[in-house]
Amino acid sequence: MSQPLNRLSKESSPYLLQHATNPVDWYPWGDEAFEKARQENKLMLISVGYSSCHWCHVMEREAFSNVQVAEFMNSHYVCVKVDREERPDVDQIYMNAVQIITRSGGWPLNCFAMPDGRPVYGGTYFPAEPWLDILKSLHFTWMSEPKRVNQVADELMQGISRAEIITKRSELKLSYTDTLLALIANWQKHFDDRYGGLRGAPKFSMPESLRFLMDYAWSYNDTDVRNHVAFTLRKISQGGIYDHLGGGFFRYSVDEMWHVPHFEKMLYDNAQMVSLFAHAYKYFNDDSFKDIVYQTVDFLKREMMSPQGGFYSAIDADSEGEEGRFYTFLKDEVDEILTEDSEMFSVLYGVSASGNLDGRNVLRSASTPKEAACVFGVDLEHAIQKQAQLKQIMLKYRNSRVRPSTDDKQLLSWNALTIKGFVDAYTIFKDQIFLDLAIQTAAFIEKHLVNDNGSLSRVYCKGKVSVAAFLDDYAFLIDAYILLYRATYNESWMLKAKTFTDYVIVHFYCEKSGMFYYTNIKYGDTIVRKMELRDGVIPSSGAVMGHNLLTLSAYFLNDIYGDMAKQMGANISGQVEHGGPYIYKWAGLLLNFELGSAQVFSGGDKGELMLSRVMAATHRPNVLPFLKNIKSEIPVSKYTANDNMIKLCIGNTCRIPTSSEDQVISEINETRLYEQS
Repeated sequence: MSQPLNRLSKESSPYLLQHATNPVDWYPWGDEAFEKARQENKLMLISVGYSSCHWCHVMEREAFSNVQVAEFMNSHYVCVKVDREERPDVDQIYMNAVQIITRSGGWPLNCFAMPDGRPVYGGTYFPAEPWLDILKSLHFTWMSEPKRVNQVADELMQGISRAEIITKRSELKLSYTDTLLALIANWQKHFDDRYGGLRGAPKFSMPESLRFLMDYAWSYNDTDVRNHVAFTLRKISQGGIYDHLGGGFFRYSVDEMWHVPHFEKMLYDNAQMVSLFAHAYKYFNDDSFKDIVYQTVDFLKREMMSPQGGFYSAIDADSEGEEGRFYTFLKDEVDEILTEDSEMFSVLYGVSASGNLDGRNVLRSASTPKEAACVFGVDLEHAIQKQAQLKQIMLKYRNSRVRPSTDDKQLLSWNALTIKGFVDAYTIFKDQIFLDLAIQTAAFIEKHLVNDNGSLSRVYCKGKVSVAAFLDDYAFLIDAYILLYRATYNESWMLKAKTFTDYVIVHFYCEKSGMFYYTNIKYGDTIVRKMELRDGVIPSSGAVMGHNLLTLSAYFLNDIYGDMAKQMGANISGQVEHGGPYIYKWAGLLLNFELGSAQVFSGGDKGELMLSRVMAATHRPNVLPFLKNIKSEIPVSKYTANDNMIKLCIGNTCRIPTSSEDQVISEINETRLYEQS
């Protein structure tokens, strides 16, 4: 017998639809819920999660599908469900509240609030019985001591208003080298010398933080940091956090060795890992990193690309009611499928009778083909071919299982990160498929998420466009457009980047502080307007805007953009020294201030190829190419070199134009900040 549907059945978000048959009378985020709470003088429950969240599923089954629990919720609360990926602004506010209350956070995020939205209490996952106790206790307090509850709300609002916000401008500095050196010294204290990354568990890949460490290591010639990054990447790529059969990365590892992942696959992780491993291949010249780029892109095309040309948000951790069921194997299964080849596969991927996850096996790279060849007395080429063959057999078997569900939301910001991943791969490997995918994804965004009034929308799902774009949507798209220009030298991308930057300055900029708010001033419906200052697995949108402004200032000879970027860097610099892996994008901005830009100009029928070769071989993080175009609308065009020559300018100094790409590459790569002893 089918369950009756609640209001969420009219939504497009897969996460909200997962709760559409709950007996809870859920409201989507919006005026209707707040008006009901005000009229009936009820506390609100604002419950935030996302479709591929394992513990969200558990609480949905245990608590929100429980009729007794639902009846109490419906009688005494106005209950609101929020998809954190659609409304990260809402999530940020109530996550701040829960972190103040409990000193921790996560999802599902359950925050109780006054009828005006001010939070009063919250937490994350609760089993059904403790959850019902909380519901009853808080309702009793609200009925008997409303002034006390209101006082708690006032105190929490003071804390929330101070979190993730900068209110005034800081003084500009001439140099940030001491800040960067102190950042790394503090960060290194937490490096895991046994398994890579940071000590402890769980472990997140944090791809952009590793990219920053590569840039830092190159800039300051720091071999210790360089070696740490290489070691970390190899440990990640060998562990179970990487899908050795199907390609792509899971969200994080629950153990310190990267062996057992939390099995959801997120678009943002995989997009950034494509970028990271492409640059790592260039930096470390490790062919296994190139393989990972290609395998991850194949995964994205096969499992996350939509018919419209964009990319879906996530693949669930659970299938058949069990986390990781789709991706793990019993030893007996492997023996039955591979028969006489089972032992070689087991040696290669660490398969055992006891397993490493509740008797099942998460595959990891336990032995190299060379080691397996020695064990089984075969030549290396045979072992390599056999490994590829066995992987395909096991993948085919895995694909016959019940698949985890896919969140078919297509988010602008995450698709923009995906464009960046593809362009970075194209720049380094020169494979046209990567550029074609990048342009295809940009075309999807332009068709569905760019509005006639010059604004952007955030979400495309099931043919429906929704939610006004946030700063990350704009910032990541601007970054993607800049990269598309550098890959194609089609100036329309750069001009669009400038147009959206000017829109962001009008609608998101805080003149008093010199920073950007996360929300558009035209579309606010939350209790406070916040900034995004900390980097997480996804970089801070404010920091990305700082990078964008610095780059565009060079191309458009716009000192205002450059001054804005410098002010943002100065404002955040006091937090950098102790920020560790949660301030890497801002630290990268300070590093770019120290380095200055390296600009390379060329023209003529060989100019594009010459620039392309330079960009593929340089390690400096902020090399800005420009191809001469007689119809150019980009002001920096007045500095171009002669045809089939390259002119290099670093900082305020320009070299004599040359026809030697190798000379330019050498000069760029040799110009560093500091030689470590």
